[in-house]
Amino acid sequence: MTFRNVHPAARLGLLWLLLAAACERKAPSPEECLDFAMRGLRINDERLLAVPAVKDKVDEVVIKCLTTPYDKELIGCVKLRPTAHSCLLEFGERERRRNHSVDR
Repeated sequence: MTFRNVHPAARLGLLWLLLAAACERKAPSPEECLDFAMRGLRINDERLLAVPAVKDKVDEVVIKCLTTPYDKELIGCVKLRPTAHSCLLEFGERERRRNHSVDR
């Protein structure tokens, strides 16, 4: 049996699955962004999210994480280091290199 002998609906389904696998999201998930925010802000107790000012700051970082093209390398870095500062600097450098290579 060849691909041409496969029912058109089945071919379309197979194509959809292949495209979905190829376009796997590289950006962090909402859960990863929440973890990123908690670690980056050094919040070790989720009960602190009951404090409106803390929740607002966490939400701000989560939204920025979801809307900024952060990569998984940045998210992983924050998990390994005691502060997010150096991770953010490295991310900025990666972005500059990416943007510079695109401009060429």
